[in-house]
Amino acid sequence: MTIKTFGRRRGFVYSVLVAFALLVLPLEPYAGVAGPAAETGALSGFVFGQDMKTPVAGAVVKIRDLNDQKELTSRPTDANGMFIIPDIPEGRYILGVTSGKSDFNLDYSVHIKAGELGKVSVALAPQEGSEEPAKPAPKKKPGFFNTVAGRALLVTVVGVGIYFLIVEPEPSPTVIR
Repeated sequence: MTIKTFGRRRGFVYSVLVAFALLVLPLEPYAGVAGPAAETGALSGFVFGQDMKTPVAGAVVKIRDLNDQKELTSRPTDANGMFIIPDIPEGRYILGVTSGKSDFNLDYSVHIKAGELGKVSVALAPQEGSEEPAKPAPKKKPGFFNTVAGRALLVTVVGVGIYFLIVEPEPSPTVIR
């Protein structure tokens, strides 16, 4: 086949055009296959008790999208308190934890980026008015100088010291001959 006869063969021209069209045009609309899924991220971390050392097993971490209020949950945490929430659409979420004792809501939000893994550790401490009242801290015994007797002694010592600094002692009435 020479250059002069290149365009004269119809079958060859059509097959080149079809091959070009297959390479350039997208086939998803024709094949009924959806395009690539929306990019997602993931969130993982640990849930600890009030002492921030003891892992909490069986807690469920929940996140809620601040835009559409859609909620995603993790599986219950393992013996180490670890959780993971996969396939989270990119966006801003508020975090909460449900344990066997009660529910905990965090006051801040997290931003999940597509293609990234966010990491967070949570310590569960009851708030005022919750089911579990916090144990009051043991009262410390006040120091001696923070008591009435200690302050009275301090004022007395300072007063006597100032008296002896200001007043000159009188000479003794006995005369030595």
